[in-house]
Amino acid sequence: MHSPLDLPIVQALSEHHTHPSLRASANAWLAAYDLARQLGFNETAALGQADTAWDRAAEPWRRPVGDEPVYELTEAGRRAIQVGC
Repeated sequence: MHSPLDLPIVQALSEHHTHPSLRASANAWLAAYDLARQLGFNETAALGQADTAWDRAAEPWRRPVGDEPVYELTEAGRRAIQVGC
């Protein structure tokens, strides 16, 4: 299967204004792609390595909703939220 990710797309996703998880995945992709090219991999192999790096970096934030940790809000947290509103 051909990945929809390519160098210009991932470079845009790695910009500072994107979500930190998305930026981390994009940075992993870019690092793997750059390393593969430096090691002499052809374009197809470098893209494959980069796609694998993206998948591994994104794995923690692709958990099913039921697997997400549960956080209890403390009184101090409630006050902080109210002050911020």
